[in-house]
Amino acid sequence: MALEISLAGKVAVVTGAARGMGRAIALKFADAGCAAIAVNDLRIDDDLHSLGGELRKRGSDVIVFEGDVSKSGVVSGLIDAAVAKWGKIDILMNNAGIGRKVDIFGTSEEQWDKTLGINLKSVFMGMKSAGTYMKEQGYGVIINMASMSGVTGGSQGPDYSASKAGIIALTKFGAKTLGKFGIRVLALAPGYIQTDLLDSLFTDPKFKAERLAAIPMGRTGTPEEVANVAAFLASDLASYVSGDTILITGGRLS
Repeated sequence: MALEISLAGKVAVVTGAARGMGRAIALKFADAGCAAIAVNDLRIDDDLHSLGGELRKRGSDVIVFEGDVSKSGVVSGLIDAAVAKWGKIDILMNNAGIGRKVDIFGTSEEQWDKTLGINLKSVFMGMKSAGTYMKEQGYGVIINMASMSGVTGGSQGPDYSASKAGIIALTKFGAKTLGKFGIRVLALAPGYIQTDLLDSLFTDPKFKAERLAAIPMGRTGTPEEVANVAAFLASDLASYVSGDTILITGGRLS
């Protein structure tokens, strides 16, 4: 008999959820039965509003929260609000991230700090805040959005690659230190997934063709394919999976 992914009754928090992989993950969590989902993005725009509506249609209670996750108190405020309303947090999906194609010489100190703040610092603060509640509960799942670039060094930019490599290391540290409290910590490392960020990377047709040719499956992935993996890892079906970085690359690193 086929096993179905179930997140029935769970409370989840997803950062950077308005578009792309974050949006697909939030919707997949709702489809899998999440009772409540708190979603965040930089601002409450039409995309985030529509996401809230879609989640409610799927049967999830929702909090829509705006704010720059690199700023102190934004991630913890979102998690505190979720716990205040629903009494617990079962799943934290640290998804918020930025990046742009640039070399070392074109990367300013300001850009470096901004990328590391949004991509890496926010993950640390989310883990710390959610972990405080999960420790008392005796369970929880934290999933961090890394990238294939964090494994290979990538070509997106030094700030982006460094932030994603840091997420992988932080995930391992979290799994080692939080596992005794019943908290699983994992990372996703997608390859070329069809998002706005990928569109900005694939502006050069030759570069795009070269990259696609290097993927054994011969295509980019979809946000929904990443969401399927996230939902599995968040579920009890993955109860013995922690500390690992799950590659979602279409065989790119095989």
